[in-house]
Amino acid sequence: MVEKLLDLLDSLEAKDNKVLDALHALNVQGEGFLTEETEQVEKLIVHVLGGDPEHYEYIREDSVFMDYANKEVSRSQLLSTIRQAIENDWRGPVSYTRI
Repeated sequence: MVEKLLDLLDSLEAKDNKVLDALHALNVQGEGFLTEETEQVEKLIVHVLGGDPEHYEYIREDSVFMDYANKEVSRSQLLSTIRQAIENDWRGPVSYTRI
């Protein structure tokens, strides 16, 4: 199930990039058109792995989904990060401590 959701997430990202590339070629500014759909799939991935909306909030703010979309982390790294957040019950906004 998770693999199919990741395939869907990849597909949405690719389609969104094609639209943005077309707009760019026309010298038109645009933002992601499938943002809501992508977010819903991300939430489903977290849910299927045993997380809840607060886990998703933490994971989303940690930017691991963005890193995955940008090909900076692999599927296995993405899943590992999600599982770690759920296992450690990391919830809500990520808090950063300034040094």
